[in-house]
Amino acid sequence: MAQKNADIVFVLDATATMGVFIDRFRRDFLPEFTQRIVEKSDAVSDKTNVRYKVIIFRDYGTEGESAIKQSKFFRIPDETEELNHTMLYIEAGGGGDSPENGLEAIYYALTSDFAEGEGSQTVFFFTDADAVALGKRKDCAGYPEDMVDEEGLKSLWLGKTPSRLTQKGKRMIMLAPEGTAYSRIAKEMDKIMFIPTVKSGNLNDIDLASVLKMLF
Repeated sequence: MAQKNADIVFVLDATATMGVFIDRFRRDFLPEFTQRIVEKSDAVSDKTNVRYKVIIFRDYGTEGESAIKQSKFFRIPDETEELNHTMLYIEAGGGGDSPENGLEAIYYALTSDFAEGEGSQTVFFFTDADAVALGKRKDCAGYPEDMVDEEGLKSLWLGKTPSRLTQKGKRMIMLAPEGTAYSRIAKEMDKIMFIPTVKSGNLNDIDLASVLKMLF
């Protein structure tokens, strides 16, 4: 029986305005998403190796080296309990309503240690704010010295820069406000589903059940 890989990275804005959403995400969206993806995997003849990773981001200007944090990849469903334990320690705070370092978080998502071989790489991105331009916080504590610019980010997504991201298997579901760097980038790159959100609205306008219906 052939084995396929399905790696999924959840990138979450963890600034103060996102507290209610993060609670909804771990209580409602993540368990339902996991149930559906496991059921989908069990329904096909080929065994699928499903893994989740979580990245949270804030702002290097206020949080320094703690602005972005990454988990390992968790095997689903075997390591679901460990994932849930990790999610319990994610708390919203800092950042305020100003633009955050979400583009840097996307870079880390795209350069994840995705499984090699046949399969898919999906990035879910959630924010209610705009992005700071890549490199604008380069003088702040903890900012990565080797961070790419926007063209470098696009090069990664398009496969012009070597990574474990595949052009056949990649996709991104981006929930962010219109008129931001995210909405512009979504129009300039392929295989991105952009779902507009209200700016500084804590994603309260988003029905996560509807998002699930779009994906399954």
